[in-house]
Amino acid sequence: MNQEIEHMDEVDVHPDVHVATEPDEQEILGRLYGPPDREGIFRGPPTREEGEKR
Repeated sequence: MNQEIEHMDEVDVHPDVHVATEPDEQEILGRLYGPPDREGIFRGPPTREEGEKR
């Protein structure tokens, strides 16, 4: 069996997985993706499908 699959249940199980781990992480994510949404997730600008006009 694939070793990665054997460990899938261990990924992102910590209750604080969404909390920044580096002091400047919030600042860097904000610069890269803009402000977080209401859920606190940095989603970045909306993307558009190929051929879709703005």
